[in-house]
Amino acid sequence: MTLRRTRIRILAGAAVLGSVSALVAPSSAAAGSHSERAQGGAVVSVEQAADLTAEEVAGELQGKIDTSQVRYGVTAYRVTYRTTDSSGTPTTASQLVVLPKNRARHLSTVSWLHGTTVYRKDVASENPESNDRLVALLFGSTGRAVSAPDYVGLGSGEGFHPYGDPRATVAASVDGLRATRTLAHRHGRELKRKVQVSGFSQGGPATMLVGRALQQEGADRYFGLGALAPVSGPYNLSAFEAAAADDKIAKSGIYLAYFVTAWNKMYGLYTTRATGGRTYRWRSSTAGATRTSTSVTRRTAPTG
Repeated sequence: MTLRRTRIRILAGAAVLGSVSALVAPSSAAAGSHSERAQGGAVVSVEQAADLTAEEVAGELQGKIDTSQVRYGVTAYRVTYRTTDSSGTPTTASQLVVLPKNRARHLSTVSWLHGTTVYRKDVASENPESNDRLVALLFGSTGRAVSAPDYVGLGSGEGFHPYGDPRATVAASVDGLRATRTLAHRHGRELKRKVQVSGFSQGGPATMLVGRALQQEGADRYFGLGALAPVSGPYNLSAFEAAAADDKIAKSGIYLAYFVTAWNKMYGLYTTRATGGRTYRWRSSTAGATRTSTSVTRRTAPTG
């Protein structure tokens, strides 16, 4: 890698790292007005996605996930519901809801939060072969109700995915729980108040954000935190993205580009303009800090 290319990528990383403070800010800080929050979780549409016996669930998991805990068949639903995006603006999101086919009226509840997904249809509610679909089926087959949100901007939800944004992450997850409870009521069932929250990769810090919101911030009047199990997440995001910018992490270009493009839409990290070459203008901002900007021009060789 040339020194010039390295500098450009480090600047890209710095633009992301300048806004990392948003991840540790209280997620309820800009969750919209009371009226907007009140409609969060309202069910827009429900479509059955799968109806499986216990044997069929085990067959789906075979060779991929341990099947020893499978006890019941499940019914899975693709649910669209109301939530808010990174700016607190009302929008819709989708999720997979799984209910066990047993006789229990009161169900323990799991919120499963997925990892980094680039293609919007490669989520639990849309892709029957996704790992997140399989995890949701497993949890459901143990007798639990499962909410597996696609997050804002993925699945059939509106707009772009605000990758890593805490407000949109918490909103989609908590509103997903509310929508899951509504669907359970329609089937004559109730969800227990204490939620077991878990997630992988991007879902790791998302799990911690949702857990904090349920436990400390009163994100919902009904649900509270029962247990927390974050798995393999980039918890030290500054160090993770600095390493990604320096090519020290596998597939680092995907993660870094995802952050930069999504966060530019949310926070205005940079503007671009063309001169004799290509100019990148990066703007780093943190809460309470003065916004500064630095221009870097990469000259391109003439062609033809």
